[in-house]
Amino acid sequence: MKRTCLILIIFFSTYFSYSQEINAKIIVNSESINQTNSSVFKNLEISLLNFINNSSWSNFNYSEFEKVNLNILFSVTSYSNNSYTANIEFQASRPVFNSSYSTPIFNYVEKNFQFDYVEYEPIIYKDNQFESKISSLLAFYINIIIGIDHDSFVLNSGNYFYDISKNILNYANQSNISGWNSSHNGGKLNKFWLIEYLTSNDSNEFFNFLFNYHVNGLDLMYSDILSAKTNIATSISSLKSLQRRNPNSILIKILFDSKSDEIKDIYSGGSFFDVSNLVSDLNYLSPFLSNKWNSIR
Repeated sequence: MKRTCLILIIFFSTYFSYSQEINAKIIVNSESINQTNSSVFKNLEISLLNFINNSSWSNFNYSEFEKVNLNILFSVTSYSNNSYTANIEFQASRPVFNSSYSTPIFNYVEKNFQFDYVEYEPIIYKDNQFESKISSLLAFYINIIIGIDHDSFVLNSGNYFYDISKNILNYANQSNISGWNSSHNGGKLNKFWLIEYLTSNDSNEFFNFLFNYHVNGLDLMYSDILSAKTNIATSISSLKSLQRRNPNSILIKILFDSKSDEIKDIYSGGSFFDVSNLVSDLNYLSPFLSNKWNSIR
């Protein structure tokens, strides 16, 4: 794909007044709370969208086709005096070579996130200090998503973006902002451990998966379906060593939260492929989805 070359040779580009990397859509849903003034939520939605789409998140140049599609759902659970609590769901996808299909690359819900927003005020982010809860959270996940997108085209090309997210987390913790430490939500399924593993040398299988599943798998579907299916199955099997070292890894959870329906569809019907080993691997890696895996024929 054209961007493979761009990622390798283009480092500096002209600043644009719109996001070069992201096609974002945002919904702020306030149906679960009793609030008569709905305009504040609509204005929040507009401010969030302007913040993302009017920012340039990297120095790389994307064509319109190559941009990451990002849907964000804010489900507001409480609101009072400019203070919000919301479950924030991020769903990102990237295009597949020689097709109109867009493949999911990231699906994650930030639960019970608390932030302040004053109606009509702009959302501001600074990359060298903590500015606000909501701008830091969005920048944190957007950089992770762009990093994963890069890794799905060129092996180990997302590290720059993961480092930015790690810095955002560090600035938040230095400012004693709740929700960014290692024990948030009482376990390892939180943003601290997400970026910890994304910046760890112990997660190579995850990055190899991102590259091989997409470049040697989905992007090959248009020309050689059987080879593509074989390569995707191999990329899934390669995750077993990561699972053995780090059971219930947040990386594997996010991977299958994003990819489970797609994997099932790839191996359901079409050209012949022996799925017995694949189904065994999937049940080992993500046993909670066993009903889905065992329906693959």
